[in-house]
Amino acid sequence: MMAERQKRILYVDDEESLAVLGQEFLGDLGYQVDAAFSAAEALKAFGPDKAGYDLVVTDESMPKMSGIELAQELYRRAPQVPVILCSGHLLTMDEEGMADTNIRGVLVKTEVCLRLPDMIDALLAD
Repeated sequence: MMAERQKRILYVDDEESLAVLGQEFLGDLGYQVDAAFSAAEALKAFGPDKAGYDLVVTDESMPKMSGIELAQELYRRAPQVPVILCSGHLLTMDEEGMADTNIRGVLVKTEVCLRLPDMIDALLAD
């Protein structure tokens, strides 16, 4: 589904190389992607006007604020923006704190290249 793709995605990972890799990977698929290297940077990029993001992909394990905590704050600001949570270990949709978020999917980082494009397509289809 390559048509009409100019959707904006915020890709968040405290490991800068992974954030840039995600940014380039999704950019190659036709998305407009900004990278943030911390939850604080992501919140700043998101801003009070939501910066026009259609979706956020975030790492779970980050210093100072976890991906779930980031998703909780994003949900308070823009409950309509879906979040995909990535982790180095297996997570489920039942993790503590997820109920107060718009996390719509969880991925193990090793599956990002394989599963993320289809997951994004499904979430942004409407």
